[in-house]
Amino acid sequence: MQRFRFAGQCTLVLVCLGWLAWFYPFDDFLDRSGTPLGGDYVMLYVAGQVVAEGQSAALYNDAANQQRTSRLFPQMNSLESWPYRYPPTVAAVMAPLSRLPFGWSYATFLILQLSLLMISLKWLLRSCPLFAAHRGWLWAVVGSPLVLENFIGGQSSLLAVACVVGCVVWLGQGRPALAGICLAVALYKPNVAALFVLAALIAHPRLLLGFVPTVAVGFGLAWWSTGAGVLSQYLHLATHLASGEWSLETPYWKVHGLAPLFQAMWPEHGRLLCTASGIAACLLVGWNWRRGQLDNVSASSLLLCLNALLNPYVPIYDLVLLEVALIFGCQGLSGRLSPAVGKMLFLSAAGLLFMGPHLSQALARSLQWQLFPLVLLAWLAWVAWTMTRATGKAEQPLLVQAS
Repeated sequence: MQRFRFAGQCTLVLVCLGWLAWFYPFDDFLDRSGTPLGGDYVMLYVAGQVVAEGQSAALYNDAANQQRTSRLFPQMNSLESWPYRYPPTVAAVMAPLSRLPFGWSYATFLILQLSLLMISLKWLLRSCPLFAAHRGWLWAVVGSPLVLENFIGGQSSLLAVACVVGCVVWLGQGRPALAGICLAVALYKPNVAALFVLAALIAHPRLLLGFVPTVAVGFGLAWWSTGAGVLSQYLHLATHLASGEWSLETPYWKVHGLAPLFQAMWPEHGRLLCTASGIAACLLVGWNWRRGQLDNVSASSLLLCLNALLNPYVPIYDLVLLEVALIFGCQGLSGRLSPAVGKMLFLSAAGLLFMGPHLSQALARSLQWQLFPLVLLAWLAWVAWTMTRATGKAEQPLLVQAS
């Protein structure tokens, strides 16, 4: 445990120092590779500008967004592109931040992401007995390269982490309306937790009490700020991204999950088959969750793993949700394994998650495929088998109410 804590602390310090040094001589917001501060945050910032300036019709115009990015960073390669793929609601929410100078805007966003991480960890510590009993495991999350990837890359996946944890915690407290609100907010980027959202609604229909009004507010905000035409553009784009070929494909070595494998077997409809497989799997988990064959944390762990495997687009930063899957999974298995075995399981899985995704991505260029999804698939199969060995309902709640 001490070694793991030391590894997390060292990784946190070294990555942050290396990231800052990469901007030397600190004369602009571009690092030495020509990437702007915050990486993909420029995409969110530009989208906010589009809405703030009343140009919402161009929100999904990649060429226009590329021109805006070039005006922000004249020294950057003008061919660099950050296509906007989020719902219009996100651009509307980003509009106030886009009115700030870019540096201050990113700093504010960074503070918000850090706050979401702290809130999520607090909820986990207060609500998962196993995690609270081993506080040193905190470094499996805080020092994780997947978490640091979100901060450095200007990603928003920590919002999804907070939404999932909040949903499970409030569901365990018998507060379905608040849990449903969390589910709805998780749709800020639909694919990031879509399977979890669908299965949770199947298992606990009362979540609709908070889910439906929040979704309605989101649609209303998008309609008011961008118009019905932009909403229609997004719905068409989202459907196409989930099932068809993309006009601007992400390099294969940056894509995790099983979607590339489906595409290799069925080039024209691989993403559609991957999405359909994910929906079928989540329906099965959701039904068993509804019947009481799976408790909240066990079902959530399985669904987050399925989402990472059968999502049509899985970049490395979205794998941060597997940190939650790991904690929930070990909590769910705690009643079925001895404490010593449970501890060994957590440490080995946390170590794999600590290094696995980035090592897999580094090797993917030479191997032409990702190793980590196959390892995750094997882990998921074992966990699912272990969780379903016992017949009948769970003997005891594995997520206690937060005090």
